[in-house]
Amino acid sequence: MTEQEVLLPAEAARRLGVPTRAVVQAMYEKRLPRVKLEDGTLGIPAEALDSFHVQAV
Repeated sequence: MTEQEVLLPAEAARRLGVPTRAVVQAMYEKRLPRVKLEDGTLGIPAEALDSFHVQAV
């Protein structure tokens, strides 16, 4: 089994070209999967970014 790449919200936002707030909101609304990291923070699997679309406000 290979280990998946897990990104912090700021890095995911940078890769997507959106504000970090949009990523955090999507995590809260469960539109992006969350992974609990060893230090207790939440991350996003890098592969989940492919299917993520930002909703217009």
